[in-house]
Amino acid sequence: MRLQDILKYCQHNNIPTISEPAWEQLDKALKKYKPYKILEIGTGSGYSAAKILNSIKSYADLKDISFTTVDIDPERFELALANLKSLGLYQYVELILEDAAALLGLYVLQNRLFDFIFLDGAKGQYINYLPNILKILDKDGILFCDNLSFYGLSKNGKNTYHKMRTIAVNLRKFEKALKKCPQLKCEIIKTGDDYVAICQKI
Repeated sequence: MRLQDILKYCQHNNIPTISEPAWEQLDKALKKYKPYKILEIGTGSGYSAAKILNSIKSYADLKDISFTTVDIDPERFELALANLKSLGLYQYVELILEDAAALLGLYVLQNRLFDFIFLDGAKGQYINYLPNILKILDKDGILFCDNLSFYGLSKNGKNTYHKMRTIAVNLRKFEKALKKCPQLKCEIIKTGDDYVAICQKI
């Protein structure tokens, strides 16, 4: 199986994947900061995990890196597992089926640190994840947040559907928290109809 096949499957089955403009920013960040201890929150289909691993190959041997990805959805977990196996990348990934909030709390207790965290999980939970993310993000580490406006919903109240209102409000709170956080130096970048945040811990 090829990455393109996974992308087509996701598009056909309405499974979210990272957009090409967002991926371009993520790829640049990976190659600029060259992380070796990476955490992805929101495994999905495994598509972004595979692309991240392929990007890492430009600066490191995959045997030398630590890459962990977590998702709470059993079906997505099994899909990602199958996809990464078919791509020959499974052995380089620690896949965890768990609530990201619980896993972050565990990593805080374990004093486990990461130098790159890719946040692409439950959008309404970004604001709740942030305190523990700051505790496990190493000094000079990068927090990369995708779908910061949830396809424009958090930027324009008129476009916010009732059932999405909480997500939109929480994303606005999260963006404000990033900008005000004294531990982070953040850049917000427009990616098509959405935004990403690239933040460095200082």
